[in-house]
Amino acid sequence: MKQIPIPTFNINTGITIEADYQDPLLEEYRNNPLLEALPPIWDDSTVIQNLASKPLYKVWERELPVHLRMHCVQRVSRDFFQPLSKHLELEQSLSRLIRDGYVGRNPLTPNYAFRTRKDTYDLMVKGLTDAYPLNTPTSSGFAMVGISGIGKSSTLLRILKMYPQVIVHYEYQGNKLPLYQIVWLKLDCPHDGSIRSLCLNFLLAVDSLVGTKYYNHNSSKYTDELLPIMAQAAAVHCLGVLVIDEIQNLQEAKDDRAPQMLNFFVQLVNTIGLPVVVVGTYKALPVLNGEFRNARRGSGQGDSLWEHMKKDEEWIWLLRGLWKYQWTDEKIELTDEFVDVMYEESQGITDIAIKLFMLAQWRALDQKRKTISTELIRSVAKDRLTLVRDALAALRSGKKREIQKYADLYAGVSIDDYLNRIEEQQRQANQLEVIRQELGYDVKEQETRQLSSWLVEVGYEKEVARKAAEEVISNHLSSIDEIDIQKEGAKAALRIKHENMKDSSDTTRITVTKKKLEPTDPDDLRVIIFQGRNRKLSAYEALQKAQYIKNAKEFLS
Repeated sequence: MKQIPIPTFNINTGITIEADYQDPLLEEYRNNPLLEALPPIWDDSTVIQNLASKPLYKVWERELPVHLRMHCVQRVSRDFFQPLSKHLELEQSLSRLIRDGYVGRNPLTPNYAFRTRKDTYDLMVKGLTDAYPLNTPTSSGFAMVGISGIGKSSTLLRILKMYPQVIVHYEYQGNKLPLYQIVWLKLDCPHDGSIRSLCLNFLLAVDSLVGTKYYNHNSSKYTDELLPIMAQAAAVHCLGVLVIDEIQNLQEAKDDRAPQMLNFFVQLVNTIGLPVVVVGTYKALPVLNGEFRNARRGSGQGDSLWEHMKKDEEWIWLLRGLWKYQWTDEKIELTDEFVDVMYEESQGITDIAIKLFMLAQWRALDQKRKTISTELIRSVAKDRLTLVRDALAALRSGKKREIQKYADLYAGVSIDDYLNRIEEQQRQANQLEVIRQELGYDVKEQETRQLSSWLVEVGYEKEVARKAAEEVISNHLSSIDEIDIQKEGAKAALRIKHENMKDSSDTTRITVTKKKLEPTDPDDLRVIIFQGRNRKLSAYEALQKAQYIKNAKEFLS
């Protein structure tokens, strides 16, 4: 049998888990295995903790040779993520969208069985999308449009990965339910806007996730044949949300392919109730007119417009989080002058700001400078950001005519849209307050919360952990990067615990509980494993790096 060549393309993958049904706490979500198998609906505090990401940073690394510190700086681009108000809004929108889409798609109902048989295929072929309405087609989707480099795709993927990508069902409420549920799928729109390429990529992605052979059986078919097959696969595997990134590539589509693809997304909504989210730069705005725009108006989520950041409290909050990670000989404090120059040279585009901070450190290390400076940042921006210099200059000018030259930067929104953002700015301010309360307002509070959480995780009571963390951070705030903060915290917590036991009047009570070993030494295996987890290492890898696990070949020889 002739082997069919399978093309390679990037697919964002998550984890696969076995269904664990939990009460969703809302009546409309109950008795639906697709909804009960999802994670709980998270509050803002949980979302903030799950999204926040801090690079590995040790003060002694500033004493490493320059060529090693160069690699340490790279961690900022890879691992740093500071939650902002718009990230919370996006998570809430996706949470509602996925669940609303599943309300009308319960695999235990006859309507579901009808949809996942060949009838789905026939409906798409004949275009009878309104002949058999869903139970409750409440979701349609939304468009996420914004400036390049502002973090649309990376944030969206972080939020999606908070959900399992595939959930395997076996049995629900005593009834057999053999089902592979795909919660989310994120694909890039092909560079040439080809619908056929998108369909084949979709089928190949489904095959890679659940082991089917859609691609092998259909790779030679035409576009008109592939579209119904794609819809049928989405229905069979209960796809929760389809995300199409780089939607501005539809501008390159030939003939009427762009309207055809957008109309197909509308059919997916009307036929199987599949929410569709499209993501792109401002170049995508012209192709998002017509039926797709009309369809998504009913979703209730609202389109998401991601502009460059303003020089406000959120901008300072972002820089405060970033500023900790300096591997130069000496650290320099974040001043108003640095806030101003970082904004001027990046114009509030987060990706450029992070790269600028890294480039400044690399140049300082290369030129054997002790610290970064505002002059160094300006110099790096002039020399290394040549490809985006004109676009940044247009943003800096504030002139509409200049900004319109760069479609990735210009939103083209109406004055009514602009005035409506006043209310949105107030909501963002409230959400920033929630983020600050969760992570801490300043460095002292953030470090205290982090150390306290770690002490609780390794076995101390909350009150003991809190007192120990406050004591250690207060005593060592000026030299916090020069000590092993976790070791000092464990010592303080152990002392406070013993003092509490001595002061207790009820010394005769015997509690039948399992005794917990308290980690007081940096060589404690639990400490090593916890620190390894912060570096995204498994327990085995962390113990192996600490030389607690021998190579088996030593014993064989």
